[in-house]
This record gives sequence, structure tokens and C-alpha cells, in this order.
Amino acid sequence: MVKRKLKLFLSVILFMTFTSLVNANPNTDQWLESEKTYKDLINEGFEVKSYAINNIETANGLYILLFVTVLQKDNELYECQEYQTIDKMIETLDMTLICKELVQPYERGLGT
Repeated sequence: MVKRKLKLFLSVILFMTFTSLVNANPNTDQWLESEKTYKDLINEGFEVKSYAINNIETANGLYILLFVTVLQKDNELYECQEYQTIDKMIETLDMTLICKELVQPYERGLGT
């Protein structure tokens, strides 16, 4: 009985020690925002590798369309996200495009 309690105690201590050493940093990112557009990337030789569309209907009848495109050239990879807000008449009310480059993980902060 004492042997079981000792094993359990040591297991808990080891678990707590190792989990306290693991530190996830919520400010680490690996996608760096870019000024490039789809056209820029295609002109530079990037090819579309993946494309996805998702839509969300809001309570007031507007639709938010999300387009995600992954473009690749050799070892370089970009993910472009396009957001469109449209009304019931299919008029675009707002549109945003952002492309991000896959980079080594870095610490996000001011100016990044």
C-alpha cells in the first residue's frame, strides 16, 4: 500500500515538474503579413496549391464569404485570405485581402 502511494506521489510530482517546464507562447506566429496580392504572387511564379470557400450568414441577412488560397513556389509558401461581406442582392459591401508568408516562428509584437 505504501509502495503504491509512493509511486502515485512520485508520478504526480514528475508530471507537475515536466508540465511546468512546458511553456507555450501565445505571441509566437509563423505567418508574416505581406503587401503582396494574388497578382504579385502569380507574376513571381507561385502556383495555387489549395483553395477553400466558406460562408457565414449573419442574423441581419448579410453573408460573409471567406476565400483561402495557398500558393507555393519551391520552398516558399503564402496563404491569402479574402473576406467579403455581401447583402441579399449580392452587392459587395466590404472586401479585405491579406496574404501571409510562411516563415520561421517569431515573436509577434509592435511593428510586426
